[in-house]
Amino acid sequence: MPRSASARRYAQAVFQIALERDELEVWMEDLSLLVRALENRELAEYLDAPQVPVDRKIYVVKEALGGTVGPLALNLISLLASRNIVPVMPGVVDQFQRLLDAHRGIEQAEIVSAVSLDDEQQQRIADLLSEMAGTEVRVTARVDPEIVGGLLARVGDRLIDGSTRTKIQTMRMNLVEQR
Repeated sequence: MPRSASARRYAQAVFQIALERDELEVWMEDLSLLVRALENRELAEYLDAPQVPVDRKIYVVKEALGGTVGPLALNLISLLASRNIVPVMPGVVDQFQRLLDAHRGIEQAEIVSAVSLDDEQQQRIADLLSEMAGTEVRVTARVDPEIVGGLLARVGDRLIDGSTRTKIQTMRMNLVEQR
């Protein structure tokens, strides 16, 4: 839990800087590049190792990433490395994306289905959810076979439950009540 709270705090600070400088897209690109760089396991472990001196970590950050991201993004990853919390970086990017979407009036939606949905199906659902919400909706999809069939969609604090599992549970409750 503390890591997600840290990710949110760092994302809010970075978002504020990006907004003040009118560099939202630049920051999104830099943050994405940092996450991709940290996919290198050796680099990520080195920057997160408490036994490595901070000045060595900062040197490695500048050498490895100096020409690819801006100086403030380098400062961010250096700060995370100095605090041994580099693993929060993907969370920072996720939280930054949420703030950016909220700033642009885009809502996040999660679709849960019993089977995998192709891109066209996801887009049709996103279009329907956008109509219902009255704003652009960005969807993420995941599979949960436990819902049996149909789908669940969560947009903001609204839940649309069209799952077969819920329909079966409702039918069961209705039958029990009728007895």
